[in-house]
Amino acid sequence: MKHLRKKNPGFHLPAWSLLLVSLFLLLRGVGHAQSNVAVLRKDLKKDFGAVGDGRINDQAAFEKAADFFNKRAQTPAGTAPAVLAIPKGVYLVGRQDAAGKGSDVLHLVGCRNLTIQGADSASTEIRYASGLRYGSFDPGTKKPFEAPAAFFTDPNYAGIVGVCLSLQNCENVAITSLAINGNSDKSVVGGHWGDTGIQLNYDGIFVGESRRITLRGLALHHFGRDGIQVLNHLAKRLGDPLTENIVLENLTCRYNGRQGLSVTGVNGLRATNCDFSHTGRVVIPSLGRALFSNPGAGVDLEPEGGFVQNVRFDNCRLVDNAGQALVSDRPGNSHTTQNIVVNNSLIWGTTNWSAWVTQPYFLFTNCRIYGAFVHGCRADNAAEATRFVSCTFEDKPYHGQTAYGTFAFHSDGAARYMSFTDCRFVGTYNYLIWAIVSKYDGGGNPDTASFFHLRRCTFLYDYAQPTQGSYDNLQGTVFTGPNVFRDGPHRTSLHHTNVTLGNGGASGSTVVRAPGSLQLLASNCAYTVVAGLDIGRAPAHSRDSASVILGPGNSMVINDLGWTVTELYIGPTSKLVLKKGASLEVAAHTKVTIAGQLIVEDGAYFYTDPSAPVTTVGKGRVRLAPRAIKGRRPG
Repeated sequence: MKHLRKKNPGFHLPAWSLLLVSLFLLLRGVGHAQSNVAVLRKDLKKDFGAVGDGRINDQAAFEKAADFFNKRAQTPAGTAPAVLAIPKGVYLVGRQDAAGKGSDVLHLVGCRNLTIQGADSASTEIRYASGLRYGSFDPGTKKPFEAPAAFFTDPNYAGIVGVCLSLQNCENVAITSLAINGNSDKSVVGGHWGDTGIQLNYDGIFVGESRRITLRGLALHHFGRDGIQVLNHLAKRLGDPLTENIVLENLTCRYNGRQGLSVTGVNGLRATNCDFSHTGRVVIPSLGRALFSNPGAGVDLEPEGGFVQNVRFDNCRLVDNAGQALVSDRPGNSHTTQNIVVNNSLIWGTTNWSAWVTQPYFLFTNCRIYGAFVHGCRADNAAEATRFVSCTFEDKPYHGQTAYGTFAFHSDGAARYMSFTDCRFVGTYNYLIWAIVSKYDGGGNPDTASFFHLRRCTFLYDYAQPTQGSYDNLQGTVFTGPNVFRDGPHRTSLHHTNVTLGNGGASGSTVVRAPGSLQLLASNCAYTVVAGLDIGRAPAHSRDSASVILGPGNSMVINDLGWTVTELYIGPTSKLVLKKGASLEVAAHTKVTIAGQLIVEDGAYFYTDPSAPVTTVGKGRVRLAPRAIKGRRPG
């Protein structure tokens, strides 16, 4: 019997491989099909009848465009990309009925994958008509009406202009290359309406319940209320992983009435190269004063019924606002903000605080803060605290006008766990810092969590004239790394400067940790230490050291207040050095413990009250140079 030859089985793919190949081809086809989807292009002039000559009112053309895209959004075609082109020109908008009620110019609802694009912000302008009424007006006479009550919300009296571009429940919408001019200086302004100022719609752009919104290359100015307002309530909690990706790039919001940018709800917003300045600076000729509504800030981050989280500002400018440059106020002990970063930005307060922050989780990095920063968060833990890294605080004048405040930094018992790392404090006219701790926690004990933590910080006295104000005050401070008080390069006035270190309610409230140093080298300074100075106690590593150096001509007095233990403590690897001409006076009943070294150089003064016990521990010693002076410095 012949052997049958087996047929060659050939090459067969396993079933699972065929499935993967089929899936790959299917996905490739879908992606290819999507990339070839035609973009719908509409032109505001050609398709909707706009003129753009700055004389004929084009509001109807914008409303037709909004109606078209809103209806399209309800159809299957609404997901395909579309562009509304706004050619070069000046588009006059804004109209009100007899009762003074205006409507939004371009009100979009549910739109997706839409780009609204001008030619550029220099040649494409949407401008509101002159003579629009804003505020409270008598419904009979149509004349401005000033209500006798501070809180006034009668809708019959409301003169409403509306919002220029409104995005509601939209996704992946971009608005680019436009100037949007509210023309508020040509409006007719009535009396107050709302809780403060005029709280009625007169805004450049409103974003509500929307995701993936990009605003780029815009110039928004002269609106009665906000340049931009973002109010999203999509996040249900802090830490919600689904972010909204609101992007602001290369835009300006200037000369608006209430805010340049108002964020009352968002999870994920980034502003880059933006300018939020000169809020509340537009003078209305008929009023003889500026159009201003509280808070009148450059940027306001204030959650309303939701959360503001994952917000970042990079290379932004917040300058010369009638209110604060940046405000984020915390009602009660609410927890409604998280992960707010302000980086490489200019924050300049001229007639009000540079920044007013009490909400948690704020981090400032590489910022120039001119004019007084106020408060800080009363945090429950270090993560919530207000933090500064590589920032400069300075009372730098703005076009000849002195920056606001009597200190570059001002926190009056409001903050806990606040920290400064690699920061500079520069005084040219005013004192540098007023940092007051919370004297007691809930149990009546000193609140050490309210101490200010300074790491590698520099305090520059750069005065050309005597300082204005009272004195520098650091009531509870922990210094780590090298810290220095010294003269600035332009100092010509060597007037006497008083500095208070410590808090009578908390023992050991000025601490220099090891490794760390505090060099007190600025000229002609008198340091009053209240409730003790602790240098290098319990270092983490045996070789870590701490030091305090009191420079020539400076004085330090360590006071005992009678109701708390006051101690000068010098740790085993640490030292206190008095340079020539410096003086240290230890007042009555103060405890002095020296486990390290107290070094008194030639020409320095050292005095201890007879009732102040001096104890040396271990290798601790007092080293008096041959020409050191044991006694009070004259005068």
